[in-house]
Amino acid sequence: MINRAHRRDYLRQILHAAGKPVPTSTIHKKLVGWVRRHGDDDDNHHERTTIRDLTVLKELKYVQSQRDPENGRGLLWSAVGRSHSLVLSPSDAMSLSAIFKHAERFGLQAATDELKGLQDYTELVMHDGSRRKLNFSKRITSGTRFTVLQPGKYNAKHLERLQMAILEGEPLEVWYRPLNANGVECIYQLKPLGLSHQDSNIYLSAYVAEEQWLGEAPGPDVPRGKYSSNGPNKLCALMLHRITKVEPGKRIIDDPEDYDIHADEAQKDLLTIHSPAQKTRLRLSPNLYNRLSENPLEKNQKLLQDGDKWLLTCRIRDTQGLRLFLMANAADIEVLEPLALRAHIHEMLTVALKTYER
Repeated sequence: MINRAHRRDYLRQILHAAGKPVPTSTIHKKLVGWVRRHGDDDDNHHERTTIRDLTVLKELKYVQSQRDPENGRGLLWSAVGRSHSLVLSPSDAMSLSAIFKHAERFGLQAATDELKGLQDYTELVMHDGSRRKLNFSKRITSGTRFTVLQPGKYNAKHLERLQMAILEGEPLEVWYRPLNANGVECIYQLKPLGLSHQDSNIYLSAYVAEEQWLGEAPGPDVPRGKYSSNGPNKLCALMLHRITKVEPGKRIIDDPEDYDIHADEAQKDLLTIHSPAQKTRLRLSPNLYNRLSENPLEKNQKLLQDGDKWLLTCRIRDTQGLRLFLMANAADIEVLEPLALRAHIHEMLTVALKTYER
């Protein structure tokens, strides 16, 4: 049985395919033919139902109407906006609503604003699928136990240019304010390769072919990278909110061979990787065992009881994120190996204690 969501989705398909304003009668005729082809023998598909569906789509700004010059009492309809499908079940709509809220919480407000029509439709499906009237803003949320910083403010047009460059394989000229460069801007001739949405910000993974400093360049002993260029002919990660200008590229730049944003080569600039995946052993309190037995640190982890505590063994990268997790739960975790990671946590805890002894 064809439901209302399928009907409205097909109405948009009709208008997108037409590419020009279409009379109501023509739209209704095409819709009825489609309904019958899909095995729905119900003959009660009246034109007023089609008009009602089109009116709802117009309120959602998916279609628009104008008077038919050849029929003063009739309307011509045309599609506006993007052509994503409108077929969602109420439960799918709830899941999508949660995804939108999670994206907004972690710095994707501008991106979700671009999909407002889809968000409005999601709300409509939830309300239509509910037996009672609910305020779904009070029913669905997204969160984390950790403090989430406010996102850096970026230019939405810059994000769109980067997205299109990745889709079309085009190089760009990017003006950027590197960290620890005393406010000096740098112009990069680069190839955008991927985007990482993390820690309330958006990061560009790119290959820099050339750089031009608009002032004094950092000295040769100044560390490079960590949200600025690593130098010419190298991968790097750039913060979207530090980009000040995006122009067409002035160089032909090929993608690095076998580029993968998940590989260590790209991730080391995005997440700070101190070592590739290695055997890691942790001693856990019962409190943290309860958490990690239900939400594993890694898919390959193994847990064994050790007296009144537990031993966790897994293979995992030594990253900034892992170190922050270990520090945040220092009272419930002892790092047994690798020894370099144990030494780092010990050093940081010692510094922290000295700070609080003042």
